[in-house]
Amino acid sequence: GTLYPASAINALALPLALGHPLLFAAFAQARKAIRVLARDEAYAASPPRGGPEFMRLQAELTASLLGGGRARHRVRGLPSPDRIDRVEAVLSEVVYRRLPELFSRVAPYRGVEAALDRLARAGLRLAVLSDQPPARKLELLGLAGRFELALCSEDSGYLKPSPEPFRVLLASLGLRSDEVLYVGNSRAYDLEGAKAARMAAAMVSRRPVEGAALSFFDWDELADFALS
Repeated sequence: GTLYPASAINALALPLALGHPLLFAAFAQARKAIRVLARDEAYAASPPRGGPEFMRLQAELTASLLGGGRARHRVRGLPSPDRIDRVEAVLSEVVYRRLPELFSRVAPYRGVEAALDRLARAGLRLAVLSDQPPARKLELLGLAGRFELALCSEDSGYLKPSPEPFRVLLASLGLRSDEVLYVGNSRAYDLEGAKAARMAAAMVSRRPVEGAALSFFDWDELADFALS
């Protein structure tokens, strides 16, 4: 929703969601549960190590919810490994393969490409951090190759607004938090996560967003701000 209108992809995804309503509902609840679990010391002591472990935990929670289980109580009544395998395979197909292909019918916000070109010509480093794998989406949006890095929060074992994915971004770029302007569209996930990692944040919004260094809807305005 930062580089493209979220309403456009939501409309295109509606038939897919309606074809798998229980799966999408359980998946959304599992993601919420992971955000809650991530605040616990036990989770922080042993988070998923990389994307595959994160995907397994996500499938376990989704399978539990589909079976009427409770995401916060995963030990008693844990779904069988075979059921978790099946749910993980369905999530991989529906959410991680079919859903991203819909981006072939979505265009970036007007001005995105010109703004990215201005920033790149000025020597600024450009990177992406997304809660889901961004590579295929960027390719279909026509934005592949414009970013030095395209990272997925899941690979850190966390989701936004945890500061951990943002810290991984900083470490991967070799930059301090005060050297980065994070651009997002969600106050709850992007702004709060960036603030937790001590980054300044700009927000794609038609209205001022409290706490943001910049609220904008014209990408020329973002480029002007970043280059000022």
